[in-house]
Amino acid sequence: MLIHLSRVSRYAFQSFWRNLWLSAVIIFVMMLALLSANFFVLTNLFVDTSLSIIEKRINITVNFDTTAPEQDVLAMADRLRAMPQVATVEYVSKEAAKEYMVKKFEKEGNTTIRDSFDELESNPLFSSLIVKARRMEDYPAILAALDLTQNKDLISDKRYDDKRDLIQRIQGFKKKIQGVGTVALIFFTLIAILIVYNTIKLSIYARKKEVQIMKLVGATNWFIRAPLIVEGMIYSIFAVLATILITFPLLGVIQPYMNYFDGQGLDVLAYFSKNFVNIFGTELLIALGISILSSLFAIGRYLKI
Repeated sequence: MLIHLSRVSRYAFQSFWRNLWLSAVIIFVMMLALLSANFFVLTNLFVDTSLSIIEKRINITVNFDTTAPEQDVLAMADRLRAMPQVATVEYVSKEAAKEYMVKKFEKEGNTTIRDSFDELESNPLFSSLIVKARRMEDYPAILAALDLTQNKDLISDKRYDDKRDLIQRIQGFKKKIQGVGTVALIFFTLIAILIVYNTIKLSIYARKKEVQIMKLVGATNWFIRAPLIVEGMIYSIFAVLATILITFPLLGVIQPYMNYFDGQGLDVLAYFSKNFVNIFGTELLIALGISILSSLFAIGRYLKI
């Protein structure tokens, strides 16, 4: 058995090296198809991460009058937390708002803001509630509840920026990029199938006399077919290796541009490294499937054995 496998592998590699330029073209086209698949993965990851960051920044800020009693504000926070549409409610007291403003200005180099507050007899800032919904669709219900809530007259204003237009634009961009990526993936996959198919067909014609002699000396159909199938598998393995060697340097180049939204962003290198087996293992299985099916179809169509 091992001797047969050794011979099959040897014949497959001989055919691979005998048609080196054609083998290189096949590997190149299959690599382009796999790179298109990686582009597809990267685009989905980028858009989904962007939407997640944007949605995390969406909230309703409820500001209260400076005279609003703290217990009434806390009671309203408890009523909001009881709503099924509400994920979190953060209470920001007047003192907490003051400390935040002081630290913010001191960080920017303005050290007089604390002295200004100290000179005032009372804190002029207001308390507030920061409300986050479980889903984007839940915010209108929360706003409606605030308009009907008890002690609503204590609310001075509500700020809500849903960023719906921005989200829709990003989702539209995602669909367009996915469309282009899908077309490129299908195109290069079809080209790879055709090239593998025709390469195996040429190999069959070139070995026609050799096949006849092998049949005369008692070679089995499997022994004749196996080198052609293994040859197709070799294309796939080299194509995936080439894809890996190109993908990670490209990810290193684009990584500095992935830190958006005030330093928040996407670590593409870490993602592809963490999901290395899932991504490239799947691509290897798909590439092997393409090459094996193409080889079998060519053998069945043109090899009369």
